[in-house]
Amino acid sequence: MKILRITPFFLTLFFTLFIYSQENNFSVTEIPEELKKNANSVIRVENVSIDIKSQREMIINYETAITIFNKLADNFANITVHYDNKRSINGVKAYIYDANGEEIKKIKKSEFKDYSAYDGISLHNDGRLIHYEHTAITYPYTVYYKYEIKTSNTGFIPSWNPIDRYSTSVIHSSYSVNSNQGLKLRIKEKSFEGYNISINNSDYNLGYEISNQEAIKYEPYSPELEKFTPKLFVGLNKYSLEGVNGEANNWKEFGKWRYEYLKNGNDKIDENVKLQIIELVKGVIDPIEKAKIIYEYVQNKTRYISVQEGIGGWIPINANEVHQLGYGDCKGLTNYTKTLLDAVGVKSHYSVIWAGEENKNVEKDFFSMQGNHIILNLPTDKGDLWLECTNQKMPFGHIGSFTADRDVLVVTPEGGIIKHTKIYKTEENCQLTKGTYEVNELGEITAKVSIDASGTQYDNHLFRYDGESQKNLDLLFKKYFSNINNIEFSKIEVLNNKREFKFEELLEFNASNYATFSGNQLLIVINAFNRNLSVPKRIRNRILPLQISSGFLDIDEVQIKLPKSLKLEYMPEDVELNSKFGKYSIEIEKIDDYNYIYKRKLQIEEGRYPKEDYTAYRDFRKKIRKFDNSKIILVK
Repeated sequence: MKILRITPFFLTLFFTLFIYSQENNFSVTEIPEELKKNANSVIRVENVSIDIKSQREMIINYETAITIFNKLADNFANITVHYDNKRSINGVKAYIYDANGEEIKKIKKSEFKDYSAYDGISLHNDGRLIHYEHTAITYPYTVYYKYEIKTSNTGFIPSWNPIDRYSTSVIHSSYSVNSNQGLKLRIKEKSFEGYNISINNSDYNLGYEISNQEAIKYEPYSPELEKFTPKLFVGLNKYSLEGVNGEANNWKEFGKWRYEYLKNGNDKIDENVKLQIIELVKGVIDPIEKAKIIYEYVQNKTRYISVQEGIGGWIPINANEVHQLGYGDCKGLTNYTKTLLDAVGVKSHYSVIWAGEENKNVEKDFFSMQGNHIILNLPTDKGDLWLECTNQKMPFGHIGSFTADRDVLVVTPEGGIIKHTKIYKTEENCQLTKGTYEVNELGEITAKVSIDASGTQYDNHLFRYDGESQKNLDLLFKKYFSNINNIEFSKIEVLNNKREFKFEELLEFNASNYATFSGNQLLIVINAFNRNLSVPKRIRNRILPLQISSGFLDIDEVQIKLPKSLKLEYMPEDVELNSKFGKYSIEIEKIDDYNYIYKRKLQIEEGRYPKEDYTAYRDFRKKIRKFDNSKIILVK
């Protein structure tokens, strides 16, 4: 495959012929067989045409037709369009076609539901969306829709990402931008190599198209799709956002403009509130301790409502309003926290980030409106601290996997700076399990176990267990210990230890038939508390690299008491496995004939590996499963 650069005449002719040939012809028989392979859906046509009339006027036309083969792709047929007082929707048309390409439904304007972007909670912002969701009766079917957006926000030009999901092939996707003379376009082409993309560009006009792209099949432990599929970023040096004109040539200038004009860090608070906050930290000298007190004050006073950065505006509601209402989105809560820190002389910075389980960076070499979340940067003599201001449960200074290890835009009075958030080392993502269990001659088990989770493993346990009722905790821990049948808990205690960044669990339980009989033998799985039995699916002819997104360390130490009425026939041997993917070890220490200490360590390393390593990784995990299922054998 190659990247083809073509003339304006050919580009215009191609687009015209393509659109004409595809008009009202959505029969699935028109889809080439090779584009049906591994596909749950096929993009028949996807055209984005952007006309930048001036620094404060942009018109965007969207046209999409997508064929849905099965229920796995139904959500891709949904139509959602955002609007606000700077962004209007015009000319919405939508249709449903059957497998033969016959129109079966024209979607009426009244069938689109209109929602607040703030889930019905008013923040004096008019961010809204219209949404249509089709209920399929038969497959395949095709959804076709088009609409126009008119906006004054030229500071945010939609990017082009023609391959944005697995199991979807693309017959044709095009993207064009026409800019008024004097508004020169900036671009960044990312991961274009290896894709059949045609390009026609000048300083003021862009044209891109991709055709006949086969579906990419999802494979376990693959990099995020965006890491290796094409994406185009477009921006202006002279732009407008939220009614404010701006001009910048780099992140520093762009960040300074955001600080000064979007109130991304320069808000004020009423004097009476300021005096209250000063009193709160009276006698405290250490700025970090001051910040911690205020952070916990905000956690106790406010709650979070979910609205992504950019939806419903880029300017946070003012700090006074958050203080009065007691709630806000990520912009508002971060701005509020920063404003309170300003009141007591603690420096912090409003910071824009791409949040999510996969670490996605702000493009450090291309300034533009990026990110979907806001956090707070707290520079200290020992390095940067990062504060997640939207979570009432998270400890001061902990951000977790949702925002860790990625480039972020830090907005300062001096300008924008690209920094990198905390990287959690493998050994920091630790789960420490300590316990005792006793098995009697009937195979019944009685156990006590404590589990302490830190790092990214802290996140997993915090969001799973904290704040749950005893009834729900009972159900959740039965699921966690699903390898133990008939389990009954006599104690379940959980603690969010914010001071030590740990989530602590203390459990006591018993279960009948934990051990199984085979003739005169009693078989006891030695690892009662933390079996890692998951093995990656076998993939023949793997295409994509192996990606282990997050490393972790499990350390287990368990005292085991065996029944004196039975004799030991077999005790599993010590094990030590080493590979590029991590380490695994078992050590069994004998105290006497009936008492043993079982020690286990499992360490998995984050990293990207060639596709050829997938089989070796799968074999490594198979060995772990085998040894985690090792059995003690007792006889009468």
